[in-house]
Amino acid sequence: MHRSANITPGVILVAVGMAALLYVTVGKGKSVSYEHTVPLGDSLREIRIDGGSLDLDIRFEAAASGNGAVRIEGRASSGIAKRIRSAKVENGVLNLRFGESGRRGWDFFAFGAMNGRQIVTVEMTEDALAAIESFRASVGSGSLEIRGAAARESVIASDSGSIRIDGLRGDAATVQTDSGSIRLDRFEGGRLSLRSDSGSIRAVSVTADLYADSDSGNIRVEHLSGYGSLRTDSGSIHIVKDDGSSLDVISDSGNVRIAVPAAFSGIYDVQSDAGTVSHPDHAGTSGEVIRVRTASGSIRIEQLQ
Repeated sequence: MHRSANITPGVILVAVGMAALLYVTVGKGKSVSYEHTVPLGDSLREIRIDGGSLDLDIRFEAAASGNGAVRIEGRASSGIAKRIRSAKVENGVLNLRFGESGRRGWDFFAFGAMNGRQIVTVEMTEDALAAIESFRASVGSGSLEIRGAAARESVIASDSGSIRIDGLRGDAATVQTDSGSIRLDRFEGGRLSLRSDSGSIRAVSVTADLYADSDSGNIRVEHLSGYGSLRTDSGSIHIVKDDGSSLDVISDSGNVRIAVPAAFSGIYDVQSDAGTVSHPDHAGTSGEVIRVRTASGSIRIEQLQ
């Protein structure tokens, strides 16, 4: 009885392996290279890209003239490649779906489609780019890299993969991941929200009101111009401010370090339940406030010369 019980899981694993091999080599999971170009016309208002379990590299590049186009290339399952080759703009929306259709949860055979990075290049003039109302990009367990994106509203998300953004513009942008890191270089716009459940957040050169939240990861922001609200449950927070606007910072169990410009003329409202506190003298000539709270971490605020 015991020997039979021990053999059964092994038999199951062998069967799964053989089925996966058939899926990759002769079935829907067969890996193929593909290329496809989508002309954009003059009615595009929204771009949606769902990477599924694949790695995505999305690049926005300037076009000299015309309505532009989107070029997609990579290596994936034949089913995904076929769907991408049929993609087109419909009712002002370009929808690129790289996930396997009809599959939910973890898939034994999903690795058949994991064959590298899918590259999406968006070529548009500045005028055409300014007309984009919404840009949405997401991945499940793959990494996501975006360069030069612009839209009135952007939503960028990952379930369990890292997000890297270089250059993003718009009235509002939301970047979130459940269990991966976020790295953003250069955002210019109205409001930027960064959220990670269990990963670090780093942002450099942000000109906007920033809202950053991490349950269990460090937050580092360098060169922030605009109001900032930053919170972490179990991580440190480090901020370098380029202007004299207010900050609201909370860390339950992490140190907080803030550098403000010498021209900051507001007040410091800081408190730590179990940590040291240091800050410059109050100027108090403006209504701006640097408010910081920690439960078990030190607070240090310094003025840059």
